[in-house]
Amino acid sequence: KVMIETKALIRLLNKNKINFFTGVPDSILKELSIYLQPKNKKNHIIASNEGAAVSVGIGHYLSTKKIPCVYMQNSGLSNALNPLISIANKKVYSIPLILIIGWRGSPKFEDEPQHKVKGKITLDILKLLKIKYTIIRTNNDLQKFNKQIKFANKNKDIVACLIETKTLKRNKKIQKKDFYKLNKELFFKTLLETIDKKSKIISSTGYNSRELMYLRSKYNLQNSEDFYMVGGMGHTASVALGYSLSTNKKTICIDGDGSFLMHLGSIKTAGTFANKNFKYILLNNN
Repeated sequence: KVMIETKALIRLLNKNKINFFTGVPDSILKELSIYLQPKNKKNHIIASNEGAAVSVGIGHYLSTKKIPCVYMQNSGLSNALNPLISIANKKVYSIPLILIIGWRGSPKFEDEPQHKVKGKITLDILKLLKIKYTIIRTNNDLQKFNKQIKFANKNKDIVACLIETKTLKRNKKIQKKDFYKLNKELFFKTLLETIDKKSKIISSTGYNSRELMYLRSKYNLQNSEDFYMVGGMGHTASVALGYSLSTNKKTICIDGDGSFLMHLGSIKTAGTFANKNFKYILLNNN
């Protein structure tokens, strides 16, 4: 498999006078966000959700008349639809945007069920939106994408590239600072040993659900029930609230910091409508 240098992609964008980046970090595009992170913070804004990222990009263009680059995972493309259609669209304000989309569930690769469904329809969504796109697999594809960027500039339109898993080469010397030394195994084990047998745990997508499932098996802790949010990032609190309102069971929502920030308004809704059986635990996963 040919791998693409992250620098080559950035260089291509810079040549087209694209120097502003905003988006939501994603496992497929991890190398891109790591590469951008130490650079000028004013030119790289990490957004709480994909719709917000598109909106930040729109604001940048209104202010500077320079095209922004917005990156996201394809599962988050749904979050971005509203501003893409109702603000940036050619028939509304005609604001050019360059989208870099991590293509989870691409038909070429095995992936989890929740990614397969979205992966299968990702190209159809872009076609429906009339967004020209390039699937980046080789350096020749970068040249094709270059032509589409020039098209976006000339026609004030939106174009996208799709990047599959393991396409971007790994950056050297990646350093991740862990600011919070939380022993999550101890936390989950203690929680599972302590809660009532009739409790329901609803945990957010990613590490929280994976670790909860793993530790149940490791310590054979089966004294309550779980619902793992394999997708729907940011919606954990709402699912937990909806469940709690129609039962007397203690409902424990275990949320992560990214999920919490993505749809922050859900916490206000829970604060207003939740009964005493609703418990919310927020874990900072950096």
